[in-house]
Amino acid sequence: MESVNDTLEYYANLVDLLSVEIADPDVMQILHARDLIEREKAVLNPFQRGYLAGGDAKLRTKWKIVAEFVPHPAHQDRNHWWWFLHEGPQVREQAQELVYA
Repeated sequence: MESVNDTLEYYANLVDLLSVEIADPDVMQILHARDLIEREKAVLNPFQRGYLAGGDAKLRTKWKIVAEFVPHPAHQDRNHWWWFLHEGPQVREQAQELVYA
């Protein structure tokens, strides 16, 4: 089993590589890696949280690419905002509002 550090690095690298120039980017791998990180989020140290925030920020800027390859995910949990990027980059803030509501 990979460590959370390995998964964070894998996630960040995939997000960095995500572009329209890649014929078939593995968006699903990015979303599943983010799910794995979310399960371990409670144990992340401040550096890891910062690293995750950076990857998430980059992913939000690439939301149109995600939407192109995953236009209608079957995911239900709105707290996992990365699955709903087809609706636009504001879904992260909307998910945070749900947590604090």
